[in-house]
Amino acid sequence: MMKALFITLSLVMLTFSCSSLRKIDSDSFEEEKRMPLDADEGAYLNKIFEGVRKDFDFTNKQVGFIKSNGVKGKKSYLNAQKEYSEGESPCCVAQLFIFNPIQKEECGGYDAAIIYWSKRVIPIEEVVRRMKKY
Repeated sequence: MMKALFITLSLVMLTFSCSSLRKIDSDSFEEEKRMPLDADEGAYLNKIFEGVRKDFDFTNKQVGFIKSNGVKGKKSYLNAQKEYSEGESPCCVAQLFIFNPIQKEECGGYDAAIIYWSKRVIPIEEVVRRMKKY
């Protein structure tokens, strides 16, 4: 009887502890999405998108990162960049979208978006729609 009670209580505690871990991960992802790029991240992205960004400076900008199969965060993109590249160019097929003031307002204040691991060219209107959900 005591053994069954112990096992039941252990399973209940495990269930609650796992659900709170998911909440923490979800909360940190939400915070990460809304954080502007710091100076190091900005300088790094300025370097790898040097040929396409024109006068856009990533530093202190709010940038959304979307992987072809769904929304991902900054950490996911930067980890992919570290893993697949020497840091001189984007890690993969990556498209930079710099928003004008109207698009920025429509997508919740993001200055730009990076779509990566996508095999097709995505129109900026679709990127703005995706960013609204970001």
